[in-house]
Amino acid sequence: MISILLLIVSIASAITSPDTSEADARQLRIGPALSGGAALGLAHIGVLKVLEREGIPVSCIAGNSMGSLVGGAYAAGYSAAVIESIAVHADFSVLFSSGMPFGAQYLPERQQSQRYIIELQHRNLVPALPSGLVPLQNVEFTLMDLLSEIEFNTYYDFDRLPIPYRAIAVDLKHGELLTLKQGRLQQAIRASIAIPGVFSPEIIDTLELVDGGVQQFLPVEPLFEFKPDLIIASTTVRSQQQRRTGGLIDIITRTMDLINICDYREQLSYADIVIAPDVDQFMSSEFHRARELIDAGETAAERALPAIRKRLQGKKPDDRRNAVLPRPLPVIRSIRFQGFETTRIATVSSLVRTAPGVKLDFSRLHNDLKALYHTDLFEDINYKIEFAGQDSVDIVFEVKEREYGFYALGMRYDNTDKVVLGIEAGQSNMWGLGASIRAALNLGNPRELRFGLTGTRLFAFPFGYRIDTYRGSVTRPYYEDSDWLTDYTIIYHGALIEAGYILGHNAFFDVGMSVRQAVYRLPQVPGFDTLPSSEWMIGPAFRLEYNTHDDLHLPRKGAAFTIAADYSSGKLKSARDFVRIDASMRRYLPVSERFLIVPGFDIGLCFGTPAWASYFLTGGADFVGFEHGHFTTENRTILHLGFEYRLFNLLHREDYPLYLQLLSSIGTFERPDDVIRSGDIRSHLHWGVGAGVRTNTPIGPFALVIGAADIDKQDLSGTRVNYHVSIGREFRY
Repeated sequence: MISILLLIVSIASAITSPDTSEADARQLRIGPALSGGAALGLAHIGVLKVLEREGIPVSCIAGNSMGSLVGGAYAAGYSAAVIESIAVHADFSVLFSSGMPFGAQYLPERQQSQRYIIELQHRNLVPALPSGLVPLQNVEFTLMDLLSEIEFNTYYDFDRLPIPYRAIAVDLKHGELLTLKQGRLQQAIRASIAIPGVFSPEIIDTLELVDGGVQQFLPVEPLFEFKPDLIIASTTVRSQQQRRTGGLIDIITRTMDLINICDYREQLSYADIVIAPDVDQFMSSEFHRARELIDAGETAAERALPAIRKRLQGKKPDDRRNAVLPRPLPVIRSIRFQGFETTRIATVSSLVRTAPGVKLDFSRLHNDLKALYHTDLFEDINYKIEFAGQDSVDIVFEVKEREYGFYALGMRYDNTDKVVLGIEAGQSNMWGLGASIRAALNLGNPRELRFGLTGTRLFAFPFGYRIDTYRGSVTRPYYEDSDWLTDYTIIYHGALIEAGYILGHNAFFDVGMSVRQAVYRLPQVPGFDTLPSSEWMIGPAFRLEYNTHDDLHLPRKGAAFTIAADYSSGKLKSARDFVRIDASMRRYLPVSERFLIVPGFDIGLCFGTPAWASYFLTGGADFVGFEHGHFTTENRTILHLGFEYRLFNLLHREDYPLYLQLLSSIGTFERPDDVIRSGDIRSHLHWGVGAGVRTNTPIGPFALVIGAADIDKQDLSGTRVNYHVSIGREFRY
């Protein structure tokens, strides 16, 4: 009887117990958890590179902050090498700014948006603080381009991605740590990287989400639902002995590390393998060191390979990926706009090319979003797809409008006018049409107060207009026989009304009417005896401007051309009849990666007898070697030629190049036809040569030029050597 019972027990045991060989052969599921760390999180790319290179497949993945971005892109099917290429070549100064890509805005909009160094928003004259110091709209556009199609093809379910994925974020309203597992992958990543106080929160439905690192720096627990056999934690915490604090991102990320130290240790205890790249030498804000951070991740992962292989010994890793098949694109049933409170939909609707009755096209949809954002009317913009059946959808453009009140501050110094301050206040998007009403005050030389209304759109048309009234004074130098004689002051006031058309994104023209009076405060010296005490200038005006410079203040390539014409008519009660034409061109020609050739010209012609205030003032920045205002003339013709060599980039930033310059100018201040008829052209020409440097600073470009004037007209002992130095943006109208 006992033998029968033993036989039954052994049979049952054989049936219920797994075969040892089958258990050893069972495929092992590997799940990495990627920590936050801002720029330090780029080291995760190196970790994934090593796993991929060594044939160690990933079955599931979770990430927080930068780990969510790297992990999300990897889960979506991008290889570690592709993610590395994106990170290394990304311009993070552009991604983490609200600046528009070159050419995205109309030229007048670019000029206005880059005029001042500081601009604050206000609501009913009360300053309105942004929800984050650094916007992430440009990051969102990049994520849309990378992820929108894979999101759609996986039915907005993170379990259907090639690698199942989880991101974590914190709901600000309820203080809850959330594990994001469905919806827009782009929005989940955007929420997870929203460092509080640095980046604005991400709004998903009714949730206001920020960086998951507020509560959990290293998301190991979210992997538990996948039941991985081997959890690899990749963490980028700097040692406590590292004392450098850095900027705002560094301080806040370090603070979150310290606050959540208990949870961090608990998450580490859940991991089977811990990979900790050495990031002590890096700051959380040093995105420009992406290559070095990735290398640090590779080095740490290679050190961990023996431990990983030991855990894998005799077992086959699970290398299965979810198959993602293209999903039939639905037809758009309708388009709606959500979040418009001030802006009229008619003002921007012409920018939207996505239309009902056609199939959904993500590329076109993204371009529509970018076009709307580039109007500078919106702080944040996204889209939502609402399914109306199997094969039709409604597209919802979701926008968050800016606070349209603004204050702006500009500052500039040069060795002629010294310090000039600019203060401007106003309200943009008047009547929902995108127009701006402004009051601007300049303190310095010139001193000026200006009120005006400007706009670059009128409903569907790129129609520019401007109405300005102004009053001010400017002090100018007067030279006689190349020697400074005295300074004089012009007090002026007037009004300008003009309208024109935007010619693409790089050009515009305006026509209008100008009324101006100049009152002269002149010293009692010869040369001013015949001038009236004041003069009126009234008549039509025309301006055409073309500009493809890659930066309005510190260009490295492109061309700029301007021509302006004013007609002052005695029939309109002007003091004199004259036509004034002013044309200029500068072109930056890159010969190599570092070397530029910069040709240009300035041409000014007056027909008739111009008012004294309309004379051309030449010298300093626009004629190397001569002092500012050295020539006060009715006509001028100047040719420029410069050679520039980029020595290096300051602060390792592409937008802070340091150029060494060799400059030359040649010109005449008589009518070109008179010079030619004289038969002695050389005697009418003036020459200037110089050397200098130019670069960028937080308050605008810096330039220093030292030059010599008319060196062929006198012996070297009498050669004049002048310098011109300036720093800051030119904000004056």
